[in-house]
Amino acid sequence: MTTLRPQDLYHTGIVVEELDTAIHELTALAGYRWTVPADYPFTVWTPDGEVTVTFRFVYSLEAPHLELVQEIPGTVWTPAPGNAVHHLGYFVDDLPASSKALADAGLPIEACGSSDGQHPTSFAYHKGEDGIRIELVDRSIIGDFDVFLRTYAAEPVE
Repeated sequence: MTTLRPQDLYHTGIVVEELDTAIHELTALAGYRWTVPADYPFTVWTPDGEVTVTFRFVYSLEAPHLELVQEIPGTVWTPAPGNAVHHLGYFVDDLPASSKALADAGLPIEACGSSDGQHPTSFAYHKGEDGIRIELVDRSIIGDFDVFLRTYAAEPVE
């Protein structure tokens, strides 16, 4: 059995220098519509210790879904070189077990919602030597993603 399933990939994450500019550009270029920007502080574990960061992000309403994340200097949330994909986000049913499986497969934990880095809660970032970064998200956090998107859409969704 594999740790991840293709059908559980629910977003491609891109960290951007300026969220509002990226929203505007991708809307003009590709017609994306977005959720209302989320903006909240969150305490995360990193190998250097706990840090409180303020996340600001949106999801595209159209699939395949994009997640745009405002850069947070000095953290894992900095733009990838050339503004490439930052991470692939997967829903998982058992976050601690999936996180351990990725770590055992050679993708150590990079950051997570946790106080100790050993027992992630809500989400965990893992990064392999080749640079691929995987975000695991506890499926129960968001629930039905389509309902989530409709609830937080910046404009009415038909």
